[in-house]
Amino acid sequence: MKISTKSVLLISALTSSFFLIYSSYKGTILYFVNEALEDTFVGGSTSDISIYLWFTISGILILITLMFLFFLKIKDLKSQKIIVTGLTVFWITISIFLILINLSNFWISLITLTVGVLSFLAMKNLKKIIIAELNKKGLTDKEVYLLQKLAGISKD
Repeated sequence: MKISTKSVLLISALTSSFFLIYSSYKGTILYFVNEALEDTFVGGSTSDISIYLWFTISGILILITLMFLFFLKIKDLKSQKIIVTGLTVFWITISIFLILINLSNFWISLITLTVGVLSFLAMKNLKKIIIAELNKKGLTDKEVYLLQKLAGISKD
């Protein structure tokens, strides 16, 4: 299955945008619940810290989404490999963390695990592309000379 780096970055940006919308929604709902409770005679209130936390998570997710979109401009294959390797570790770590913390959010864990697997497949595909690119170029005269020196073969 051939998955390009661009498609994995777009899928990652879309997934983080989904989580961005979700966390913004939760923060907005908490804010309005807090305002409604202050206006009633019940007198309870939600924690302002939880509101700040949801909006802080939203801000971090905006930066992550923009970072994924920024990575689309990188053309160097070795840099793309490093980025896709980081993406694979990022998404699989998040999915394992979500499974360990709260299994009731199975669908969210499944989404992150799917993106992690797609990133892994893209990383394997990118390795094949890099190897094919290196094989296409061949060795330079200096590299051949150094390999012969290393092997103990003298050129007459």
